[in-house]
Amino acid sequence: MNAPPLRQVLSPCLLIDLMSWPFFSLSKSPRHVPVSFRMGRVTMQVAGQDGSPMATIWDADILIWAVSTLVVARRRGRPVSPHVRGSIREVLRFLGRGETATRYDRLRAGLERLAGTCVTTSLRQTRDGVQGFSWVVAWQERRGELDLILPQWLCDAVIRRAVLDLDPRYFTLTGGFERWLYLLVRRHAGRQKDGWAFDLRHLHEKSASRSPYPRFLFEIRRLVTADSLPGYRLRLEAGTTPVLRFSPDTVPESYPQDGVDNHVEDS
Repeated sequence: MNAPPLRQVLSPCLLIDLMSWPFFSLSKSPRHVPVSFRMGRVTMQVAGQDGSPMATIWDADILIWAVSTLVVARRRGRPVSPHVRGSIREVLRFLGRGETATRYDRLRAGLERLAGTCVTTSLRQTRDGVQGFSWVVAWQERRGELDLILPQWLCDAVIRRAVLDLDPRYFTLTGGFERWLYLLVRRHAGRQKDGWAFDLRHLHEKSASRSPYPRFLFEIRRLVTADSLPGYRLRLEAGTTPVLRFSPDTVPESYPQDGVDNHVEDS
């Protein structure tokens, strides 16, 4: 029996490293100010090339589609290549977006930002030193068909299974801040019964947010009250330094398919 088309079994996945660090702008308005980040041994510079805006967390949805496509290929024993193909229509449907002309244009603009964003980080340290990369090496669209070339290291990470499944409801989150928080919570809490916790000063630093700490604290409190993160519960513990605790609201065996280790570095 022939294997079903990939689009019938595609479920959202993302690389673990992309869920822990401030790689993307959280604002819907163009961000031209680069991200300059340092925490422990991790350093990061993210900027648009030639003054263009950097990629946003909504643009990263395209990477989720591409990574998910590669994960399906890997699970089926097919070759995993940086060259990913699909139709614009399939991408929009996967992301739960409408198929209007405006949506097509926004997707193309997102591809341009992904290709035009330069990232230099110690997470990509090699024998030759720190190396820079763009999220998309090249892309082309012809008659609604998309050809996408990803960095080789991203493809290698999929082969190493350094990915986590995401709740499809992630795509319904409308705020950049809550999307960022979901990814971080998914990365660190996983399906661990006891979840994880961050003190808010540390979390604010980790976000590389341009907002002052009081505004950051306000946003955290708002999300705790809204209780809108798919699959997780948030709890804010008051104290000299407030702590955000988060844990899965349920721990079914079928979700997530790829869990995190019980000992995740608090970094």
